[in-house]
Amino acid sequence: MSFFDNRHVKGRSFKSSASANTSLSANFNRILTRKIMFPLIYHFYALKPVKDDKVIFLEIRFGELTDSYRELFNYLVRNYEMDIHCHFLRQGFVNNRQELKRQIDFIKDAATARYLIYNDSSDTQGSFKVRRGTHVMNVWHAAGAFKKFGNSTADKLYNDGKKGVVYRLHPKYDLVTVSSPEVEWAYAEAMGMDSSCVKGIGISRSDVFYRDDFKRKAYEHLLDEMPAAKGKKVLLYAPTFRGIPRNAMTPDMFDIGKFYSHFKDDYVLLVKHHPLVKNKPQISSEYSDFARDMTDAMSIDELLCVTDICITDYSSLIFEYSIFEKPMLFFAYDLANYFDWRGFYYNFDELTPGPVCYTNAEMIDYIEHVDERFDKARVHAFRERFMSACDGHATERIAREFFGSRLDKYKRTEPVKGDFTDLPEVKSLFGTEQKRIAEMEKLRKKARRAYDNGKTKPIVPGRVVLLGDENSDWDVFLGAKRILEKEAESSGKKWEILEDIKYNSDNIETFCEKLSCAERIYCAGEPYILRMFDVRPETLMIQISPELRPLYPLWGASKASRSGYNVKETRLFPVKSAYDVVYGSTKEEEEFWRKNYRLRSGGVIKTDKNPTLLMLGDETYKEEARTRLQQIIPYAKDKKVIGFICRDREQLDGKLAKLFTKMHEDFARTTICVCMAVDGKPGSVVTVPDYLEGFVFDPRRSLAEMVAMQGAQGGDREKFQMTGAADADYKNMPPLSVNELISASDAVVADYSPRAFAAIEAEKPLFLWMPDKIGYSKVQEEYLSIAELYPDLCVTSDAELIDKLKKLIK
Repeated sequence: MSFFDNRHVKGRSFKSSASANTSLSANFNRILTRKIMFPLIYHFYALKPVKDDKVIFLEIRFGELTDSYRELFNYLVRNYEMDIHCHFLRQGFVNNRQELKRQIDFIKDAATARYLIYNDSSDTQGSFKVRRGTHVMNVWHAAGAFKKFGNSTADKLYNDGKKGVVYRLHPKYDLVTVSSPEVEWAYAEAMGMDSSCVKGIGISRSDVFYRDDFKRKAYEHLLDEMPAAKGKKVLLYAPTFRGIPRNAMTPDMFDIGKFYSHFKDDYVLLVKHHPLVKNKPQISSEYSDFARDMTDAMSIDELLCVTDICITDYSSLIFEYSIFEKPMLFFAYDLANYFDWRGFYYNFDELTPGPVCYTNAEMIDYIEHVDERFDKARVHAFRERFMSACDGHATERIAREFFGSRLDKYKRTEPVKGDFTDLPEVKSLFGTEQKRIAEMEKLRKKARRAYDNGKTKPIVPGRVVLLGDENSDWDVFLGAKRILEKEAESSGKKWEILEDIKYNSDNIETFCEKLSCAERIYCAGEPYILRMFDVRPETLMIQISPELRPLYPLWGASKASRSGYNVKETRLFPVKSAYDVVYGSTKEEEEFWRKNYRLRSGGVIKTDKNPTLLMLGDETYKEEARTRLQQIIPYAKDKKVIGFICRDREQLDGKLAKLFTKMHEDFARTTICVCMAVDGKPGSVVTVPDYLEGFVFDPRRSLAEMVAMQGAQGGDREKFQMTGAADADYKNMPPLSVNELISASDAVVADYSPRAFAAIEAEKPLFLWMPDKIGYSKVQEEYLSIAELYPDLCVTSDAELIDKLKKLIK
């Protein structure tokens, strides 16, 4: 065929891509770090003793625990009390400086670990010789043995023609787990290992394919993302990448238009690109009810569960898909080129358990006749050969093989339930978190000493302390102050109110001495300072619960607390406050408040109006909120305001950007969108694309910009004057609160945050928009479903939300 003369796909050639990062300076830096710096750092920190219960998972590229880790991570957390750390190098996704920080952070931590677990290869993990007493395992991220990797590509273009690997990619392993004894030889060759450490005992990720609940939820997730899939069969196109990982690409060779014309009535087409591919071929909007890019919406494991026919090229996902014994075909339009580039462990035509196609027409012809052409026995034989150890129990088998009887001494008395894979934090370095905890430990010693000294003195009558957690807004205690004012009016009692305390090493002792003599402490959430000592029983403890409805397990009931994942913090700073009064909401939800907040003996849950809500019906408060909004965002003057109250999460920015881009056409002239990320890390902001400037705002970022412009000289100062901003003291102005935004908005859009229920109290139109409901609920535990509580407020799509807002805001 003429195809075999085509040595390159569109764009840069594979070889030029492979050579793109081989400058002299890059090579020098690589030698300096891999050959000198990393080994020295490891061996210096290895002078400390090994921590017997420390387990480290290392992700090379991605910002979350990927599929080959998830089952094993959950198995350990649920069943054992171990000190588990996760490191995310983000190779290829962050700049070189940030990547180096992450590498050093990992190596320092790895030096005292008893167990190191990898799922890929990198010259970071291979740069140091592991100390005696540390056990190392690789649970490779793919099943079977398809395209070559590691040492097996020594003479291929993928390795830039180098004979052998310049930098060691693997340490000496105790165990490498693979899907079948059939492929042990290939992994030993690729990793340069003795075959004795490579064992075909299964791959952990395959266990999910044997769970009916996982398969059911995968289908529900599909319908949530693509309602048009209901009642239709599913085609999945899941190609691997071309080029080297840092410059991964997918050629635009798949003709969606032809598939649409043949299969639009019976099938939907789902596309899943390799996660390394950043610039993906786009799908035309005219095919929106037929074809959908699911790369960022659904995991590959979910997609395999809902697929009727799988189309790939050289991806190892065929091994996992063979478990289902369904049709698969191979779009190998660049087979000759790919063989030169990467190569295969087995003869390609003999290996593939389905037809090899070189054109879209060949694939379409096969699918049209799939019922008579599909050879199920061939797929079954393929499965038995390459996936024989994947039987739904691989994770437990792998754990026993690697940890052995050493695991028994960490076994929990009672397993904990839940999916804990969202707990590892990718945004901050592990070492940075440890420094924070160390600083807090120093503060704890001072705080405990001062509090214990202070509580030897009698309670000061009328002393009230208002303590919010680290996410609290400035106005969270306005309702509590009103309660105190009414008490003062009726009883004549005078209050000494201590509030807005920013404690640090200089003032924490003075503050804790005053705190120890308080008659009452009002809390909003669980202030960190109360984890440092035991509050004296004479002090009345009152919780005003800013979350308004108990949708989710929080504080001591949360996944983080139950799992003990952050071992050091959990042991040093447990959530231990107990309350005399907890302001809840409805009587029916009392049990959930009791789970989130511990009560003292005789403590009560009050289900009358929560103090947090008292100001929301106040017209003066609403007017002042609108004035403050216009000060912080001058664009709000004479425009309608749509407030967005959304839970802080990794996917939020992308979902909002997509929605706001659609809204711009209908709303930009008359309306602004003001969005806040809540219930996450303090100070989280929403990233607004530059092209939406002037239409979409995060008030926290806007206030920071106003502060900068007010203090600037020259052009920025001129821009500040052009905004028409009042001559306010922006530097000392508190940020706009969630309740202020709700009070200042003409309509409120929320997703999963219970904070948004304040809109109902403030008599504001509320819409519940949940663009990733199924994916979000997979890891988010809940007591109550917000969609079930308020079904009439839910919108099912961006289009429905826009339509309802257009009718409301004219």
